[in-house]
Amino acid sequence: MARFTHPGISDGTGISQLNPFHGSFYSLTTQTLSTTSQIKAWKFEITDLSQGVTIENNLSGDPTQITFENAGIYNIQFSTQLYNTGGGGANSACDIWLAKNGFTVDATNTKVAVNANSPYVVASWNFFVTAEAGEYYELLWKTTHTGIQVYHTAINGSVPEIPDRKSTRLNSSHLGISYAVFCL
Repeated sequence: MARFTHPGISDGTGISQLNPFHGSFYSLTTQTLSTTSQIKAWKFEITDLSQGVTIENNLSGDPTQITFENAGIYNIQFSTQLYNTGGGGANSACDIWLAKNGFTVDATNTKVAVNANSPYVVASWNFFVTAEAGEYYELLWKTTHTGIQVYHTAINGSVPEIPDRKSTRLNSSHLGISYAVFCL
C-alpha cells in the first residue's frame, strides 16, 4: 500500500503550498494593430480566477499588466488565436515578446508565420520569470501585415453548439516548493 504525505498547507510564510499564487485571465475581443510599426500589449479584460496575481490597467487604461502581489518565481503561460484576414504575402508574421515594468525582456521574442493560405495559427508558450512584489509583465506584439489579428469568435448558436474562442488566454502561477514523500 502506498501513502502520500505533505508537510502542511503553509511553509510558515503564509504562502499556501497547496494553493499557490495564481491567475487566469482572457479576452473576448478581437485585437488589431493599425500599422506595421505599431506595438501593443495584449489586453485581458476578464478575470477567470485570481489569488496574488492580477491584471492592472496600463497608462492608456487598457488591462494589460500582469501584476504580482508577492515576490517569487512565476510561470506565465499564454495561448492566442492569430488570424490573417487576407493578403500580406508569404512572409506575413507576428512577433510576440515579453516586457517587464515597461521594458523589453531580452531574448523573449518569437516570430510566428501567419500566412493568408493558412490563416489560423495558435501561438502558445511559457515564460519562467522572477518578480518582486508589485512588479508587472506584459505580452507585446507587432505584425508585418495589418490584416493579422488576435482573433475572437462568439458562440455559434448551432446544434451542436461550438463554444466561443478566446482571442487570448493567460495563466500564471507561483512556482513554490512542493514536498512529497511516498512510502511503500
